[in-house]
Amino acid sequence: MICLQRIRYIRTFCSSKAISSHYDIVIVGGGLVGSAMACAIGKNSSLSSKKILLLDSLKTVQPKVREEDWYSNRVSAIAPSSVELFENLNVWKQISVKAQPVSSLYIQDGCSESRISFKQSKPSSPVAYIVENWRIVNALHQCLRESLNINWKQETSFCELSLPENLDESVVLKLDNGEVVESSLLIAADGANSKVREISGLKYTNEDYGQSCIVGSLEISPSQNDIKNTIAWQRFMPTGPIGILPLNEMLSSLAWTTSTSEAKRLLELPNEEFVKELNGALVDYSGHNKIIDGPLNCFSNILNSIPFLASSENFVFPTILSLPNNDRAAFPLSLIHAHDYIGNRLALIGDAAHRIHPMAGLGVNLGWSDVVNLTNTLEIAVKEGGDLGSLIYLKNFDAKSQRKNVPIMTAIDFLNSLFSTNFLPSVFVRSLGVNLLDRLWPAKDLMVKYTS
Repeated sequence: MICLQRIRYIRTFCSSKAISSHYDIVIVGGGLVGSAMACAIGKNSSLSSKKILLLDSLKTVQPKVREEDWYSNRVSAIAPSSVELFENLNVWKQISVKAQPVSSLYIQDGCSESRISFKQSKPSSPVAYIVENWRIVNALHQCLRESLNINWKQETSFCELSLPENLDESVVLKLDNGEVVESSLLIAADGANSKVREISGLKYTNEDYGQSCIVGSLEISPSQNDIKNTIAWQRFMPTGPIGILPLNEMLSSLAWTTSTSEAKRLLELPNEEFVKELNGALVDYSGHNKIIDGPLNCFSNILNSIPFLASSENFVFPTILSLPNNDRAAFPLSLIHAHDYIGNRLALIGDAAHRIHPMAGLGVNLGWSDVVNLTNTLEIAVKEGGDLGSLIYLKNFDAKSQRKNVPIMTAIDFLNSLFSTNFLPSVFVRSLGVNLLDRLWPAKDLMVKYTS
């Protein structure tokens, strides 16, 4: 009731103000997804005549003037589908300067001998590319500067918002610089704590995992399996997965998920002690149960004897040498999913619509998939002479994005729960499944293709 009263108040307040200007589309949020959304609209020939406003509450990310081997502690795994988007936006060349290709993903269960690897069906095709977030944003911001139909307001957000009850009304925003603007469509790309989503009243699920993810840059001694450091490593522990993503031949990026209290303890350790604990966690076999190791080995031997099944690869994790940049940090983890991504003249994209566990590095790629789906939807609306904010068209975007996102979110949430236990029967069953799946290369190819 309070929320409804607030929305009515905001609607009345905004409608009483003089409109400074009208835009066809207003995008709130100028980060990884919001900037890509603006660029995609700006580059689309069918939408090039539309007047776009991008509200970016932050300053422009300045290029880093650092040593050649310096890397930020916040990176993303860019899937092939996202590379295609960036190529279409003419920004991939700039992004790829320090993009490390990932040839394969190796995963190990910390409670058993089970393991699995994933590769692209074509050996020359990477599973993903690891890139620093600031490099992606910088490339997109350069694209924005070259787009004539985009008004990019930096260090600007909204303080009041009126969302229409029907298509007879427009979206009205009062900006924190005093301007009042109206729009035919509002796109919310303002992150997991989206103000737009809250004001809209759209229902959503918010589950706190009680975990935090520690990130940082690592100097490594490459694994004997991976001299050039092109493998992404992940080890599932009962407290959460440990991910090591390649940056160059000697550096990797850490994503260590654990309980929030344990993350706090680890962050307080001196660098040398932290490295020691991390190396220990990567080779910790104290959680192994000898009761199930025997049957699992027998099962593996049986699988190895079946001719049409692929053989399982043995691999050794890299050794961590140091924290060269002393840049450890942590952030809390949660699952967020809006039940609907749309409303009248409203679309949610990226973390404003969905936020998943970072174990697979897929979160931001789902946001970029939203960008592609919404751009295609808006293009259809323009070609048919329709209203950009009409649910007739936005429902198509909602359906396509939900069909892509929900299965992946459900699978990742299930895997997080499945591997967060050392309960003996659960460990045994999941280990059997992992060992079998590791040898079914057609199934693995389908999984890689779907998540790419």
